[in-house]
Amino acid sequence: MLLKSFLILSKIKQIRKSIKLFTLIGWIVFSGCQYKFVSTKDQPTLELAFRGAYSSPAFQDEFLLELQRVTGYKVVSANGRYLVEIDTDRLRKDTIGFVHDRDPLTGAVIDRLFPNEGRAVLGAKIRIIDKHHFNSMILDRRLFASSDFDFTNPNTLRDTFYEGTPLVEYSLGQFDSEYGAFDVAHELTTKKLAKKLALFLGGICLKK
Repeated sequence: MLLKSFLILSKIKQIRKSIKLFTLIGWIVFSGCQYKFVSTKDQPTLELAFRGAYSSPAFQDEFLLELQRVTGYKVVSANGRYLVEIDTDRLRKDTIGFVHDRDPLTGAVIDRLFPNEGRAVLGAKIRIIDKHHFNSMILDRRLFASSDFDFTNPNTLRDTFYEGTPLVEYSLGQFDSEYGAFDVAHELTTKKLAKKLALFLGGICLKK
């Protein structure tokens, strides 16, 4: 009987410890600014300025959408406390994979490497200015996002046709030309960068 009571007490203690542990983990996870519930009157107000050769309406819309999802900030057109400048100024295409080339006529493998995997990389600088104190809180913090893609060898009929049909018609990148696949990857990278910038901004804990 005593042993049974001791086992029950031990289980109760373990349950209490588990509850405390989960409470602590929850407090840590949800204590970031992007997880705080903020009333409308207490929302920090932001003015946004998009710059850079690689900024686009699609990127700006995606950033605004992500900002609404992950932060309690309010975007205004004027009289905001903070000015957020986003300069999308870096775009590059990296080659990350190769395959042996094929003879255009016979399809035989030849001793020459041909690129068949790439990476789209998009970068932006973000600057946050507190207009109440006229100082830059964060000066030119740079963030990057990337997406990998495959593409076909345009010099080989065997690699660009399947049962007489151009592989580009199946395209979601893997069977597309290098430029077509890059365009698909660039669109995905734009969304990734917008989300990364919004999460970064949401973690700063701006004041009203």
